[in-house]
Amino acid sequence: MTDRSSLQPVVTNQSLVLFSSEEGTDAITYSNTVNTPVVGPVLSLLKEADRKSASLGETLVYTIAIRNSGNIPALVTIVDVLPPGVSFIANSVLRDGVPLAGVTPSSGIPAGLLHPQSAVRIAFQVIVVSLPPSLMLENSATGTYSFETAEGRKISGEVRSNPVSVSLLSYQLSTLLSASTSTTFIGDAVSYTLQLRNEGALPLTGKIAVIPLPEGAVFIPGSVVAGGVYLPEADPASGISLGSLSAGSATEVSFRIRVSSLPPESILQAQAQVSYDTNGSRSTTVTNTVTINVIQPGLAASLKVDLYSAAPGDNLRYEITVRNQGNLAVNAVLAEVIPQGTLFIWDSIRIDGVPQRGVRPAEGIPLGTLRAGVAIVVDYLVSIPGATDIRQTPAIQNRGMVQYTFTLPDGRSVRQVARPNPVTSLLLSPIISIQMEGAPPVVEPGGTAAFRIQVTNSGNYPAEVSVIRVVPQGTVIEPDIVTISAVTVPGTPFSGTVALGTLQAGQTVTLRYQVRINTGYMGKDLQGFSAALYLFTIDGRRYSGEARSNSYRLLIEEISE
Repeated sequence: MTDRSSLQPVVTNQSLVLFSSEEGTDAITYSNTVNTPVVGPVLSLLKEADRKSASLGETLVYTIAIRNSGNIPALVTIVDVLPPGVSFIANSVLRDGVPLAGVTPSSGIPAGLLHPQSAVRIAFQVIVVSLPPSLMLENSATGTYSFETAEGRKISGEVRSNPVSVSLLSYQLSTLLSASTSTTFIGDAVSYTLQLRNEGALPLTGKIAVIPLPEGAVFIPGSVVAGGVYLPEADPASGISLGSLSAGSATEVSFRIRVSSLPPESILQAQAQVSYDTNGSRSTTVTNTVTINVIQPGLAASLKVDLYSAAPGDNLRYEITVRNQGNLAVNAVLAEVIPQGTLFIWDSIRIDGVPQRGVRPAEGIPLGTLRAGVAIVVDYLVSIPGATDIRQTPAIQNRGMVQYTFTLPDGRSVRQVARPNPVTSLLLSPIISIQMEGAPPVVEPGGTAAFRIQVTNSGNYPAEVSVIRVVPQGTVIEPDIVTISAVTVPGTPFSGTVALGTLQAGQTVTLRYQVRINTGYMGKDLQGFSAALYLFTIDGRRYSGEARSNSYRLLIEEISE
């Protein structure tokens, strides 16, 4: 048995005749039956919209399903004249999911050859661009078709779809959030602007805009401006009250943020939420998302010194490595590289081992352009003056800085500073002082004089100390009564030099001794000075110095005969 849907439709026709005989009898006679097959397509159009209501600026998707339930294929074209208030979105026509570039509904969408018992689906998009007075979008589609009969006749026709209605909201708030730049950097100030327009037919009241700040940004207080009026107490993250907005009017609100740190993925993303009242109900609109790229040049500097313990008179060699770890080229200059309390050694600067003659560090050391991934090494010498008082300058600290300039993709030039790690060189040195006294003030030949020498180390480092020139000319030391800090060292021969041993920092040693004036001494006085010789070692480096005492004078009394 054959499915009835596959049977060819037939129009059956038969005639009949009513007559009366002479005998007065009525009768009916029938003609033969004539069967005429029905040949042709049977088309139906079903149009739908993806939503029942829409607002200004929203997108609608219309779909039209075309079916041929006839018995002959037909070539079909769909024409859809759009209602006022919408605009066709170019290149949005799909036929069974396949794009039809350049096709528009008003000029006709080719559905192709539709075979019997088959269907095709047409879809396209429109956007609501205005509100018609009726606040309704109403229209239907028309399908024009043509086919050819078995006898070769060409027949055309037209079929309409069901009407589709979409209601439009009488209120519509359009929003646009924008930023003053698409690229920024840490420390930059960025302005955000939220534009609002009431494109509906009713006023909007109670507007509140909430703009959460992106991670890595802080709000600049007092920067909110709404409708040209400053709102010093307003905070976008807490909500900015904007009052009412009449139909057809527009306003804007702006504020500023500062980029405080590098956000995740180096991107600042912001989006605003605007809530408002209309027709007794509360609505909320979410704006577009604004994305700002945070540029991080990535310039890094490291500093080291050859001596972390030094003494006055030493030279220090500093080495600074500057590396561009970012993805932007920068122009760099080294500055503040000569630490306080030191002197630059002329023409000692080298960049990657190449001497830089005539460069003055006080004016900066130019490094030129550092491309991404490039590193350079700068080294130079400074000297610590020998007269440096370690009590006033206990250490030499150097930090320096690298000033660099780069250009953002938006054309702005930015100058920033990179500081290397600080390095410190401790100043170590003994400070030796010596005082000498003699008594009595008047002596005679053959008599004795007592001397007292006091040696003090007021520095911060120990030293081996010896005292010289302790015996005046024309005298002989009494060896058995020599004492060093109250310790007698009898029988020790002294040839004018007395070793005091190691003087620790802050230690004082006193040398006491007596001398006998030669009986034949013809001088009028004993006078002179002594000196302290000292030695010390820092990290294997040997240093020496000499400290001179005050002068003394003892008068020689003449012996009368």
